[in-house]
Amino acid sequence: MKTALTLIKGLLLFKPADIIILISAGLLTFWLYSVFWFDSTHQGDADRLLVQFADNPPVEYSLNKEQIINIKGNIGPTLIEIKQGKARFIHSSCRNQFCVFHGWLTVPGDTTACLPNRISISLKGTSSEYDAIAGAQ
Repeated sequence: MKTALTLIKGLLLFKPADIIILISAGLLTFWLYSVFWFDSTHQGDADRLLVQFADNPPVEYSLNKEQIINIKGNIGPTLIEIKQGKARFIHSSCRNQFCVFHGWLTVPGDTTACLPNRISISLKGTSSEYDAIAGAQ
């Protein structure tokens, strides 16, 4: 009972304009999430894989050709598999294997990296993808 009274007293501190602003902010947050994060189907299909090693320019591979890519990283070899329009790390010389556990990259914009080996992979598609931070491709 005491908790309910405390809650009611707390709500009385808000003015009607405060409540309208809070509800509007919540609805705006939900709408932005649903448009930019929840629905990834607007991005189209991925058609290529970009592999970046250290400070070198990225190398592009087609997702239409099934292959295993062997890259010598900073601490040892890394294997990347392309199969059925998807890509993933299948082996790395790093200790924790976070890159391998990440699994398949399937839609444009999916990215993962093996930080100890300084290798990152990212899927790209024909339609535009938007970076959530920069707001650009």
